[in-house]
Amino acid sequence: MEQLWQIEANIDDMNPQNMEYVFKRLFDAGVNDAWAMPMMMKKCRMAVMLCVLCRQEVLETCMTIIFNETTSIGVRYFPVSRTICQRHIETVTIMGQCIHCKISSYGDRIINISAEYDDCRAAAACTGRPLKDFQRQAKEEAYKRYGQHSDE
Repeated sequence: MEQLWQIEANIDDMNPQNMEYVFKRLFDAGVNDAWAMPMMMKKCRMAVMLCVLCRQEVLETCMTIIFNETTSIGVRYFPVSRTICQRHIETVTIMGQCIHCKISSYGDRIINISAEYDDCRAAAACTGRPLKDFQRQAKEEAYKRYGQHSDE
């Protein structure tokens, strides 16, 4: 179990295009994760809730980024605990193209395998084959290598 901080900020009057820059700044600062959820605020104003998951040592930096780069005038923050799966990357070759696959385990059991989107996209562009073919075949090959079969 890992102890982190979650920061939340409601943002209702900012150009949504700016959010990409906010996310970049937050990830560059070392956050573990960041996401935005649509919501409705008082007077039925559409808004987003910006959420950030970070370690204690970057908490203040994250709040500074949020105040400097968004229109938020307040944040909430609180400690959270999280448990994450063990992960490692393996490479499979599909149609002569190398595809990285993320292997996720909980305890001694593989619980998920996902093919790296950017690798599959590049392979599809290089070969002219459909993207979904690379995604499916890479995942199947990775499951075969580890003695399990995909349920999908």
